[in-house]
Amino acid sequence: MHSRFDQFRKTELGGQLEALIDSGDRYIEFAALSRAGVAAIAAIVDDVKEKFPELATDITARQFCGAMVAEVMRRNQHQVVRPRGRVSGGIFAYGAVFTPRPVALSFADRVVHLRATPRQLADRIRAFPEPVWTRRPEGTGFSVVEHLCHLRDLNVIAGERIRLVVTLPLPPLSSVDGTALAKQRAYQKQDAKAALSAFRRFRSDLCDELQSLSGKQRLRCGVRDEVRRMSIDDLVTEMYEHDQTHLLELDELAAEFELA
Repeated sequence: MHSRFDQFRKTELGGQLEALIDSGDRYIEFAALSRAGVAAIAAIVDDVKEKFPELATDITARQFCGAMVAEVMRRNQHQVVRPRGRVSGGIFAYGAVFTPRPVALSFADRVVHLRATPRQLADRIRAFPEPVWTRRPEGTGFSVVEHLCHLRDLNVIAGERIRLVVTLPLPPLSSVDGTALAKQRAYQKQDAKAALSAFRRFRSDLCDELQSLSGKQRLRCGVRDEVRRMSIDDLVTEMYEHDQTHLLELDELAAEFELA
């Protein structure tokens, strides 16, 4: 999930919503709706209306629900097929529609998707007039230029992590607070076109590196935040899911600005 929700996730409401959404029984409901071509988030509408009436006026909480549902579905290998399926019930107007069944992606498939992300970003950004590139969504979220700078910088960090894992035994890998980084590096004041150009170049180089790794190298591990061993295969999956999160958020931003 995007780091913009890290603080909300730690709140009492965030924890309660996560418990509502992230359960084995709930995933079964999400998957059943996906087979019917319905937005997965529709599965929680009744519970939210009954137990969380405050969400009617809390846009950040509603955004968190959408991000949490997406996290559960991606963890179970479902991919987005339509970013905005209409949802009835009056709480969530729209929600992502996922593949009817899990889609297992090979390492090579994930690298292909990673290589395609700069083009997919460019396609989406064409929908945004330059005057709104620094405009943020309601609630919590990044502007267009913040998305681009974030992806550029996280790609560099991902490359550094992978090189460490290839060369060192169980190197430490620290998590990154993307929201804090955006403030520290003043993303809102940066050049969006230059950020996209740099991301395109950095991503191409990283994908070339990934394609050159042997099967044995892909199994090498680092230790995330001192507690979790992650292989290069895991890190590439994380990159892929991170890309998909930002592409979906740009779709949602375009819809909010009525540009879609």
